[in-house]
Amino acid sequence: MRTFSAIAISLFIILFPACEQANEEAFNPDDLLALIDADEAFSLDGFNDEGAVVDDYITGLEIGGMSKTMVDTLWPHSSYRLRFGRQITNHDRTVTFDVNGDTAIGYITHTLEGNFIVVAIDTNTHAVVDSFVKTFSTDFNRKLRFVRIPDSNNPDGYHWIIDAFTLGTGGAGTKVRITKLDFIWTPDGGSDSVLYSFEASTVEDLFIPRQELPTFFAWTPMRVELTVENDDPVFYLDSLDSGERALFHFGRDRHHKARRRMNDSGYGADNLAGDNVFTVAWRAHGPGIGHRQRIFRMFFDVIDNATLFISDGGYNTAVWYFPYKIIRH
Repeated sequence: MRTFSAIAISLFIILFPACEQANEEAFNPDDLLALIDADEAFSLDGFNDEGAVVDDYITGLEIGGMSKTMVDTLWPHSSYRLRFGRQITNHDRTVTFDVNGDTAIGYITHTLEGNFIVVAIDTNTHAVVDSFVKTFSTDFNRKLRFVRIPDSNNPDGYHWIIDAFTLGTGGAGTKVRITKLDFIWTPDGGSDSVLYSFEASTVEDLFIPRQELPTFFAWTPMRVELTVENDDPVFYLDSLDSGERALFHFGRDRHHKARRRMNDSGYGADNLAGDNVFTVAWRAHGPGIGHRQRIFRMFFDVIDNATLFISDGGYNTAVWYFPYKIIRH
């Protein structure tokens, strides 16, 4: 078992502390910023919903012949369907560096601002029967580790590389938290095998080597489980959820993206209703026509029901995110 966060950036704020090492003068923060900007693994593209959208959708990804599927969210015992999502209007990034000789740690904070939009649509007339908008501001944080290696072809005699990264974490409010994430594969006739597992106690400090991105073979079916906590759940629905909505975003950008709802209903891939373990059956997509392998990004997003169903119910979310690689067999 192996255990182990851009959309167009409108502002760069670059801070770096003084370094007491003798070779401090050799450190140029612009070199490290250029590495971050050039590495597609660390973009936030793929998280923005661009407004209220249907619950499940897939567009532009290689998924075996289908280019797009859509499923609305149905509020129980009602005659309307719910569409919701974020529309990001501003994205700022702050980077600070802590340098120690040939190693540097980059502390990256993305601040996203925008609107969280909820729209209820009558299932018979298809008319909008209710809607509201909540403004939000959310910070996402992650760390990158850089190392300086000898390079005889460089006039400086060295160059920097991104050596490792932590998962990105973020959210708003204090009510909801993600505590664990598991990717589980069950071979035919075999027992469960945990491919990757992440836990809240280590997720912010555990570095994953850059060359060891979580990797999945195209078309591999698996079960993804997200364990959450909610200090004050409302609208607890035994048949659907535990007082919150859990969503699995994956892709590369607005044209190659999917959002899947995870459920805590005890049906399908989920084992037990109401235990705060949200589950989705996921068949890894392809890398894209003409590609043998490619880097994508995952975002796991928890939204409490008060955020989703009450206009003045606050905005409470928790998000984990990281890059992954898809390889065609």
